[in-house]
Amino acid sequence: MRREKLINILSPGRVNVIGEHTDYNMGLSITAAIDKYIFITGYKNDLGLVEVYSKYLNDSGKFFLDDIAFDKSKYWINYIKGVVNEYIQRGYKISGFNMVIDSDLPIGAGVSSSASLEVGVAKFIKELFDLNVDNKEIVNISNSAENNFVGVSCGLMDQFSVVYGKKDHVIFLNFKDLSYEYIPFNPGNDLILIINSREERNLADTEYNKRREECNDAVRLMSSMIKDRNINSLSDISLELLFEVKDRLPGKIFKRARHVVTENKRVLLAKECLLKSDIGKLGHILYESHESLKNDYEVSTDKLDYLVRELSKINGVYGARLMGAGFGGSVISIVKKEIVNEIIDKVGTGFLKTFNDNPDFIGCLPSDGTMRVSI
Repeated sequence: MRREKLINILSPGRVNVIGEHTDYNMGLSITAAIDKYIFITGYKNDLGLVEVYSKYLNDSGKFFLDDIAFDKSKYWINYIKGVVNEYIQRGYKISGFNMVIDSDLPIGAGVSSSASLEVGVAKFIKELFDLNVDNKEIVNISNSAENNFVGVSCGLMDQFSVVYGKKDHVIFLNFKDLSYEYIPFNPGNDLILIINSREERNLADTEYNKRREECNDAVRLMSSMIKDRNINSLSDISLELLFEVKDRLPGKIFKRARHVVTENKRVLLAKECLLKSDIGKLGHILYESHESLKNDYEVSTDKLDYLVRELSKINGVYGARLMGAGFGGSVISIVKKEIVNEIIDKVGTGFLKTFNDNPDFIGCLPSDGTMRVSI
């Protein structure tokens, strides 16, 4: 096999700086691809067969293009099957291929390893078979693979961030129309530090769906109260309007709505801070976001609260909050590079004593999106 037939893809993870649980409420977020990657290399085999080896997992799998079925015993390969299946269903002509996958992107740490893999595979297939597929369709193919084949209901934020990431920038994203804007973010002596609590999200699916239902209930109740057909999501509601009808809303419904409405405001404030390079104020906004996620949206845990609380005690930490759906997972913080070892020592030691487990610490910076590379 001649070397020039190899296709090499680098696909980043992502962090959500701020704007949590706003995606399915048609709101705002500030997100970024990060410099931790899944690496994919491979070539055509023209056998109608896909053979995959994951160096990261030390596992392999294979399937025929005319027999793509969900694999309960080898869950990770379903992300690849889902992408291949999407291309076939959309009428693209592809043949078999061999693929090797490696990664320094942690699985289950809230940095979107699944979206990174999906987008990476979608980009690999596009390049391998010279398909006319633009970035927007790669986002949709990858997202559809996760929703329709893997069976995980998620918005477009993860795949969008992985595709559209830009080095030294974050993405200001509006979920109403997927319009976006790059904002410079070159931390210099600072760093994005992710701390993975390693707490499994046992209740995440159930509670996540419940939160979505509660948000839908809030929209339905408020639109009927004020008889406004233009209210289609919580992002169409102002804070003033929300407080006008507060006494007519069930307590939990009001709190869920207050989180989304105020979170959208925090995203706008965070955008201003980034444009002014005011990282100190941005950090305060992250803390405020965590309090809202903890008290109004009720998706935090003792472990996540502990991490945010202990981080807030250390000089050189600008701010922190839980990242992702909640109920476990990770905390995102912005810190001075020079204190990372101090954080690992203080927070890691305290966490071990309190919870008898070691958290994972992942330092990262904004990265370009998924790309073809030469090696």
